[in-house]
Amino acid sequence: REAAQLENGGGRTQLESFLLRMVLATLVWRASAVHSVPIKIRSQVALTAAEGSLEPEELEALSGVWKAELRLDDGDRTLTWRLAASGRVRGLDENEEGVWWADSAPTESAQQRVTVSLRVRDWTILAVGERTGLRCTQLGGAVLEGAEDPCHVGECDLTLALADIGSDGLGDLEARLERRRSARPARPATFAKRAFVGRWRMLIDMEGGAPLSYAVVLRPGGTFRTVGGGEGEAAVLGGRWAVWGRGMAKGVAEWGVLPEGTHLWMRVERDASTSTLAGIGGLAGVHESFSLWSEPSLSSPASELAALAGAYSSSAGERGASVASCSGAAYFGTASNEYYRAGRCSMIREEEAEAGRGGRPQPQR
Repeated sequence: REAAQLENGGGRTQLESFLLRMVLATLVWRASAVHSVPIKIRSQVALTAAEGSLEPEELEALSGVWKAELRLDDGDRTLTWRLAASGRVRGLDENEEGVWWADSAPTESAQQRVTVSLRVRDWTILAVGERTGLRCTQLGGAVLEGAEDPCHVGECDLTLALADIGSDGLGDLEARLERRRSARPARPATFAKRAFVGRWRMLIDMEGGAPLSYAVVLRPGGTFRTVGGGEGEAAVLGGRWAVWGRGMAKGVAEWGVLPEGTHLWMRVERDASTSTLAGIGGLAGVHESFSLWSEPSLSSPASELAALAGAYSSSAGERGASVASCSGAAYFGTASNEYYRAGRCSMIREEEAEAGRGGRPQPQR
């Protein structure tokens, strides 16, 4: 109505009247949108349920009614919470909800250390206890307050007052857990960075060019440099290397650089390599940085069993086995620019290559 009155008797131009009607229409739409457009927020349980490492049967053994004695800076409190196996927390004294998850780790004794984390109100409670079997009945830890920049505000003790699963039901839970774990496929063998350090012979076969052989040294610091190639001793490839695998980041399984993994990653950097008009490192037609992704080759059942037993992992220490050969592919692109395959690559330990050329039997690793 104001727009019509202004347009008719206010001396407004047609353009001003049009702009005024647009402003009024926008205000009306925003006012109605506030009340009519639903805003969907991801459940906090969905965001945090994957943070714990315990199996569903282990969570069932810990679920139940817990008595929490909080010794806070502003006074002591006693609260009762029900921890459900689904990861939800519900207060029995006050109408409040939250989430919880748990992790476990071995100890020097026969018991396991259990860490239970709760998010209730503005608190994050981190409580630790020990268990024999699936159940832990006593926990103790700290209370933090704040989400963005949490601060320590007190201590806490948690006691399992009433379990959802009685003691006579723990045997069934343990049997279910054993069946679940037995049905899973074996985890792939992982290889520590130490298992790749040393001198190698590397063959790179890029599409559209002749295959070239290099001598390469993978240094413990994560860099490498080659000598030998299409241009003789002057052709050099250099760059960075690491171990690549699928790990957990914020509760989500993602590929990335890890202390130990399933693949060898090498990034050939143009700035660290010799470069001519023909290409970098003697590779004809290659003028940009590229990546080499290789998977260790386990040539015998004995080496496969050794890998599954952790002979190549970091737990084996300095006496662990070294990878003898790898094979994979070469890719152009980066993480922000989708990779595409550009060739093949293979690597063999220099001592293995020398033994093969000399006709001597290859040493068993």
